[in-house]
Amino acid sequence: MANNIEVIKYFVYTFIPFLCLSAQGSELETFFQDKWKLNKSSLDYLKQGKVLAEAEVESDKNNQSFSMHAAGWHNKKCALVLRKLSQLEKYEEWISFVKSSRYQEKYGLLTIKADHTLLPYPMIVHILMQRPTKEGVYKFSFPTGIFAGLVGEYTVEEKDKRCLIYAKSNWSGKKTNIPDVVVELFVEGLTKLAAELLIRKTQF
Repeated sequence: MANNIEVIKYFVYTFIPFLCLSAQGSELETFFQDKWKLNKSSLDYLKQGKVLAEAEVESDKNNQSFSMHAAGWHNKKCALVLRKLSQLEKYEEWISFVKSSRYQEKYGLLTIKADHTLLPYPMIVHILMQRPTKEGVYKFSFPTGIFAGLVGEYTVEEKDKRCLIYAKSNWSGKKTNIPDVVVELFVEGLTKLAAELLIRKTQF
């Protein structure tokens, strides 16, 4: 009998934590299953609190397009994260390449002036979006500018008491004067940098 109890204890203390971690991984895998193909290394990267970002750019003689995915798994609950994430006007203080950020609540319009060495030139970006105040899926679009017509969405959803933020966007239009590799570099690089800075800021 004593031996059976020891075997049960061994199972509980050895395998239950492993099963919990597996379930946690499956929860993320289920979320991304029909959204973004991520391998185990990428999922592990997210679990560490790091940001994933990926952009794919294509063009032909007349047209150009790109798709972008980004995600971060914050170590705090969404209620705490959203308190700061919703402060769109303060992005100019928190994100180094954002020189100014203004939000018109009436029109749901965020105007950002951005400048960074990764950008081909300083940009003014208009984004139609709702202020994120609770968990859910938020649509956004670019009504003007070089990437006018861009559409996307970002999801704020709690997973295992941690706030998962996932964004995706797509754009297709007349070919710009910016080479594909440069577009890919600044879309992917600046998305990742902005997310990392926001996650860092929302730690407190």
